[in-house]
Amino acid sequence: MKRFTTFLAALTLMLPAAAANPKADPQAVVTTGNARFTVLTPQLIRMEWSQDGRFEDRATLTFINRELPVPEFRVRDSRSKLTIETSALTLTYLKQGRFTEQNLKVTFRLNGRDVTWTPGMEDPQNLMGTTRTLDGCDGDKLGREPMEPGLLSRSGWAVVDDSSRHLFVADNSPWGEWVAPRPAGDRQDLYLFAYGHNYKQALADFQQIAGRAPLPPKYTFGYWWSRYWQYSDNEFRDLIAKLRSMDIPIDVLIVDMDWHETWSLRKKNPPKDEYGQRIGWTGYTWQKELFPSPENFLRWAKTEDLKVALNLHPASGIQPYEDVYEPFTREYGWKETGKSVPFQIDERKWADAYFNTVLGPMEKQGVDFWWLDWQQWRESKFTPGLSNTFWLNHTFFRHAEMISPDNRPFIYHRWGGLGSHRYPLAFSGDTYATWATLAFLPWFTSTSSNVNYGYWGHDIGGHMFHNDQKKTDPELYTRWLQYGVFTPIFKTHSTKDPRIERYIWAFPDQMFYMRDAIRLRYTLAPYIYNAARENYDSGIGICRPLYYEYPETDEAYTSKEEYLFGNDILATAITQPVDSLSGLAERKIWFPQGRWYDMATGAMYEGGTVRRLHYTLAENPWYVRAGAILPMNPEQISNLQQACDTLVLTFVPGGDGELRHYEDDGTSQRYTTEYATTLITKRQTGNVIRAEIAARQGSYAGAPQSRSYELRFPATFPPRRITINGEEIPYARFPKAGEWTYDAYTLAPVIHTRAMACDRPIVVELTLDDEALTKQELLYGKSGIFKRCVDLTVEFKLEQGRFGETYLLLPREYLRVSQCPNFILEYPETALERITEFDEALQRMFETTDRMEIIGPSFKEKLHRQLGSNRDAE
Repeated sequence: MKRFTTFLAALTLMLPAAAANPKADPQAVVTTGNARFTVLTPQLIRMEWSQDGRFEDRATLTFINRELPVPEFRVRDSRSKLTIETSALTLTYLKQGRFTEQNLKVTFRLNGRDVTWTPGMEDPQNLMGTTRTLDGCDGDKLGREPMEPGLLSRSGWAVVDDSSRHLFVADNSPWGEWVAPRPAGDRQDLYLFAYGHNYKQALADFQQIAGRAPLPPKYTFGYWWSRYWQYSDNEFRDLIAKLRSMDIPIDVLIVDMDWHETWSLRKKNPPKDEYGQRIGWTGYTWQKELFPSPENFLRWAKTEDLKVALNLHPASGIQPYEDVYEPFTREYGWKETGKSVPFQIDERKWADAYFNTVLGPMEKQGVDFWWLDWQQWRESKFTPGLSNTFWLNHTFFRHAEMISPDNRPFIYHRWGGLGSHRYPLAFSGDTYATWATLAFLPWFTSTSSNVNYGYWGHDIGGHMFHNDQKKTDPELYTRWLQYGVFTPIFKTHSTKDPRIERYIWAFPDQMFYMRDAIRLRYTLAPYIYNAARENYDSGIGICRPLYYEYPETDEAYTSKEEYLFGNDILATAITQPVDSLSGLAERKIWFPQGRWYDMATGAMYEGGTVRRLHYTLAENPWYVRAGAILPMNPEQISNLQQACDTLVLTFVPGGDGELRHYEDDGTSQRYTTEYATTLITKRQTGNVIRAEIAARQGSYAGAPQSRSYELRFPATFPPRRITINGEEIPYARFPKAGEWTYDAYTLAPVIHTRAMACDRPIVVELTLDDEALTKQELLYGKSGIFKRCVDLTVEFKLEQGRFGETYLLLPREYLRVSQCPNFILEYPETALERITEFDEALQRMFETTDRMEIIGPSFKEKLHRQLGSNRDAE
């Protein structure tokens, strides 16, 4: 299936830039008595009623822009009834006061049938949004708070009741606006989204009226180290040195709350302060015993290309024992010397003093961003009904904008209700480390996109244990890391519990599988960054529920442990342990229409099918649309902050494809207008594969003038000839720039170009052998067998040793299978012959090993299960 990723061209046209004008065009407004209706789009209507006949034209915390192009609509107005008709719906209002099911209805068509909405209707088909926190979550059993409804529903409609949401009131302060309550009196303010199953258009239009989701800095998509533990600065230095020694890339270092003085938390059953918090839970004074020189610690982090965040629990305000008490109270004008100053972020003067005297000095020292770990009361004690969570999001994000106008602001906090998508990023909270929780997260992560709150970071590995859990399950931790590759924020974390371990070197049997997951995250970073830009342009999150693309297919709603990660990757998680006999874990997958290539095993699957697949612990399953082109990093990358001079392009087999690769400077807010795109295409005609990299369009500060490319073509026989811009390049066993080689474990020709000018097109052509062209299907699935043999060979030798036959060589029939990729690597011209004969060789291997008495029946069964044709039974 052809898949053309042209989001910058197509979706930007779909979503005009919002001017952030909360007052609608008067031509879109219909007023009758105490009711007012605003036709925002043909499918989106604002419906207001107020007892005093006054209506609201100021921005709310949710909706900040109502000045959209006026759609065509007709109005019929009589003494008793008002009717508004758009191309998509009909609204009828009987002029009888407050909106009720008796006097207001909206009708529209969905899949050939009439649908009617009236106020107060329940909607059991709502596809949900997200929740403020997963604290206490264990599987699909949520902890403190339920899931909130979203903007999408199988019923075809969703309603946002904005009646009591606070307002943004413009002022002349640096903030530009501040919060204010709604005017007193009985009033209704409803938004009806009647988009049927056109879910992506609903999200695009929501972003027009609620604001875009900003693009985070590129480094946020790298590896975040975090753990609630009493670390000292030298322990952090040792941690980073160990990661570097293992070639593990990292970008973000989270310092949890023990960076500051915790006072009575060092005691059992610590006392509480006047705000009901444990003394020391809130803190702003560095623990000098752990960080003798905070300035030097932060300076060291910069030398290591690490971005540093500190954890905050601000609920207890500013206490007299804090180092910042005197400068804060002096600027704030606090007169009650020696008494604590209550937390009041919704007072402008308090917020100004807080950022200027408490956080500002630490930001100048080198703190890059803040982790707002707000777990206290949900609403302000001073502004009735105001969400503390939302207002912290807003003020911290605006503060980051103000102190460094050129840099991209972001925070790390919780969902605070609709509109929170304007303040990325999010952490989901304190989940239990169980297989059931891991199984729940794919649904939760993708569903959050239904309110455009897509930048979730989860505690990879789980946050906490049940009392009966004795130690970290390395297999569960491995699978969580593998799943984490396909989440927006990749952060390991846990609570302060000695039973929990997050150092991957503590698990020698699984350590390299864990490292592979972290490295895969970095190789996929360009693809992820493309998807992040698409979120900014279209309102479609990186993690998309399957029903966005397949809204009329039941499996798109019921397959809750899989989702689209960007346009072309189908992501999932292994959510159960491997079988002890076979070494395989099952994964049930519904494949949408088209064909899907398994990047773990090299198999190709037809869409419209449900399969039960099986994977070893080394295998992290992810699937790519046939014909897709994946922009990737080379494996030798240490972080996402340094420029990379090589772009890897993986051309997935099974069809032609197109990619528009996006780039910007990675850090500034100029990405809105300063960016570059490169069109990359692949077409196959007969036995010639033609890959073309067009001249780069656009530019940005620091854009490279030239770069090298590594082009990979999985499941493709070695070609007879390869040319770059018409010039043939040679094959090399150990390639350098301007040569090509063959990766026998992925059965891929790999082309290494010299540095090429980015403003000029590049054409690469592969000429295939005519006979090989007819047998490409034989390549599918072989990669998985080759890779599994690497571990099985070690086990085979140990198995023979267990029977006392240490000196025996492995049988020739087994070696013909396990060594097949190595012979292809050395002699690529033999690939067609070896692959053609491979299935027969595999069968002879089974016949031989089945007769062997020096290996046990369990290992024989394992060989059959891992290498046999039934390994991926439907």
